[in-house]
Amino acid sequence: MRYVATLVWGVILGQVVGFLVSALSGGTYDPKMAGITSILFVIILFALPPIMKHFDSTATDKKAN
Repeated sequence: MRYVATLVWGVILGQVVGFLVSALSGGTYDPKMAGITSILFVIILFALPPIMKHFDSTATDKKAN
């Protein structure tokens, strides 16, 4: 359930950021591109903790004890 909530909030916040960036840069707002970009960032955030845990030397030391 936390993945669904994170995905929903990631898309909502991605749309807000996309709108603000387009407004401040003088470009046009493209909700499709902002949605795709925000979903990609959320997927990267889902994959980041297991990757970081894999390379954490202190986590393997604790398992050995």
